[in-house]
Amino acid sequence: MKGFEVIIVPSFQKEIESIKEKRQLELICKSIEKIERMGKNAIKLLHVRDKYVLGEIKFMRPPYRLYVIFNQENEKFYIVRWEHKEKQQKVINQLIGKLEYAFEGGIKNIMELFSH
Repeated sequence: MKGFEVIIVPSFQKEIESIKEKRQLELICKSIEKIERMGKNAIKLLHVRDKYVLGEIKFMRPPYRLYVIFNQENEKFYIVRWEHKEKQQKVINQLIGKLEYAFEGGIKNIMELFSH
C-alpha cells in the first residue's frame, strides 16, 4: 500500500524549528505518520473549498491541534499549523480566510499561501 504524500509548508517548518518541547515534536511526527498511513481518514473535516479540505488532528493531553490542508485532486496533504486549543477558533478562521482569499485571487499552488 502506497503512503500518502505529506508536505510541510515553509512557514510551518520555521514553527517546528522554534518548538523546544520534545513531547510536542513527537506528537507532530506521530500525526504526520498517521496521515501518511490513513490519508483523509486521519483528519477531522473543518472546511471545504473547491478541491481543498481544511482539517485537524487533535490531542487532548497536551491540548494541541495540527492543522492540515488536503488537496483532493492530487491527494497531497499540507501541514500548515500547530496550535494550542485555546487559539483553535482564531486559527481556523485565519486558515479559512487564507483559503478564501487565495480562491478570489486565483490559487496556483497551496505553498504560496504559506511561504512566509
